[in-house]
Amino acid sequence: MIKNTERSYGSVAKWFHWLVALCIISAYVIIYYKLWFLDSDDASYRSMLSIHVAIGFSVIGWASLRIIWKFMNPQPKMPDMPKWQSMSAHGMHGLLYFFMFAMPISGWFGFGGSVNYGFFEIPSFRNTGLGQWILDLFNTEWDVWEKKWDFFHKDVSGPWILWVLVVAHVGATLHHHIVKKDDTLTRMLSGKKRNRANSRC
Repeated sequence: MIKNTERSYGSVAKWFHWLVALCIISAYVIIYYKLWFLDSDDASYRSMLSIHVAIGFSVIGWASLRIIWKFMNPQPKMPDMPKWQSMSAHGMHGLLYFFMFAMPISGWFGFGGSVNYGFFEIPSFRNTGLGQWILDLFNTEWDVWEKKWDFFHKDVSGPWILWVLVVAHVGATLHHHIVKKDDTLTRMLSGKKRNRANSRC
């Protein structure tokens, strides 16, 4: 089953979901490996940072395709739950989508190097026409601009906000799977429905 149905997500939506999740986890593993185990003068220090940035940009691509596919397909009905839980779930998904874009973009805004994918290259933000125009518009130097975005990316969103959202998302999913015994998790995995008698709140 490629497309979504009212009962479950299709294979394309599942692939997009897990690819984005894998990219986010990989980006975290790589950056913390760099910070915890490598010295700044290590030969692989800079390359690990470049890989981290490249994976971050990949998140933008996969998340964009996921959103496009989302609007091209029906969305599976959510399991029965109180209205506040439904609203919280929608709010959580909205925030996760926001940070799928905000994290890579803020990282690029504060990254001084280019990103090479082999067959094409994304230049440093400050070396683009857009970057120069924005720096001139706000009458600011690169060092000042970089520090502000580094604070958002490295000190606030990366180590705190995004982690909290991911943990809350996983925790809520496991709660529905283990305690509520509904289809929140299975419809993103096998697509097999649980017994309807066990899927009520």
